[in-house]
Amino acid sequence: MIWSILSFVGDALWTTGYFLWQSLWALLFGFMLSGAIQAFVSKEGMVQYMGDASPRSVFYASAFGFASTSCSFGDIAATKTLFKKGAHIIPSVAFLIASTNFVIALTFLIWALLGWQFALAQAVGAPIMIVAAVILTHYLIPYDEAAAVRDRLVREEQPVVTDPVCKMRMNRENAISVEYKNEGVHFCSDQCQSLFEQNPDAHTTSWRKKITSWNGWVEAANQTRRDVKMLGNPLLAGFFIAGFAATVIPNWAWNALFGAGGEGVTGVLYSSAVGPLVSLVAFVGSMGNIPLAAVLWGSGFLFAGVIAYIYADLIVPQLIHIYRQIFGSRIGNRLTLILYISMATAGFIVYYLFAVLDLIPDVALADPGAGITVFGVDPITIMNVIFIFVGLGFVWLVVQGRKGAPEDRTVEDPVTGAELTVKDADYCTVYDESIYYFESDDSRQLFRQAPESHL
Repeated sequence: MIWSILSFVGDALWTTGYFLWQSLWALLFGFMLSGAIQAFVSKEGMVQYMGDASPRSVFYASAFGFASTSCSFGDIAATKTLFKKGAHIIPSVAFLIASTNFVIALTFLIWALLGWQFALAQAVGAPIMIVAAVILTHYLIPYDEAAAVRDRLVREEQPVVTDPVCKMRMNRENAISVEYKNEGVHFCSDQCQSLFEQNPDAHTTSWRKKITSWNGWVEAANQTRRDVKMLGNPLLAGFFIAGFAATVIPNWAWNALFGAGGEGVTGVLYSSAVGPLVSLVAFVGSMGNIPLAAVLWGSGFLFAGVIAYIYADLIVPQLIHIYRQIFGSRIGNRLTLILYISMATAGFIVYYLFAVLDLIPDVALADPGAGITVFGVDPITIMNVIFIFVGLGFVWLVVQGRKGAPEDRTVEDPVTGAELTVKDADYCTVYDESIYYFESDDSRQLFRQAPESHL
């Protein structure tokens, strides 16, 4: 009995490890590329392209989402931020879908575990899902109700912002806010604002400069680290669920579930409708649903159902609860319905489009690269080794960046002589074009009364 249990657990863990190894290079590459793009593009800059319901705004929102994290929870937070900053509800929904279902990291993972046909289907189906959701949002979510939600979110929030000159963090309501190159810039004092206005380029960095600078790539590495931290648990959960599902659930159970819809159009429609509902039971969001998608495909689920399931990370129970928290029950429930109908529609249309083009794969479980070797080594192993070293380079950037991060710099209170870091300093002032930090407002006031006596 004990031996049987151990054997079963061993088989499940081996399957889990196999899925993880097959997709490791894709995960690393996707995370690092996504982190770099996020580091070089600001949300303030994105909002100016998402201010109305035009096709142009939807296109830009989809493009911004394409370069996002593929973390369902992180992307709903990003969507909330964009919406709150002024993005229209329609491009906001487009961004939410694109950032979870039309992203670089997801495409690589699908290619690694399911093959290029599924990766292509995901890329083709995501715009279909976006178009369907945009149409449904236009008719089901009144713009005035969405505007009222935005007003509430703005009232509730006390966001923390960073002064680009002295690097102090403060509540936005206590900051001096101005607009520079269509982005909000916030200062702790008139002196910092004046110093900024004398030479703005010294305190701001364009994406062109970031991509060729040390600090830009340190920021990219840190963004990658944050994405991995956000996605770690759901991603590992997805691999374990897939490994155990492939080992535990017998074929007759899969056949009973997937065969209930019959054949022909009815079967395709049934699979497209059931696929997203599997996510409600699996509780796996983000990219963690891709390993289970491979199990579903290998167990006989129709192509349409697998595609619809891949898109279903947006309606896991945890996210439905978040939608209701952010938008209220009325709009939150409607948004959930919009997403469900859109993903089922995308799965249905993609199935018949690929059927006409004869692109639906025949294999039961995709094994890309099977039988191919390079110098006697399979290409997946080569790619994994390469990107493990690249990933270690990003880890090194994170470690080195922490040593020289502006907010971690040690400074001295010129009045008391106390040492503190910039991020721990609650007060600062500018004198003779230099920034001085203080541990208390009393120290700052004494300095302002007679600066020369403390220098």
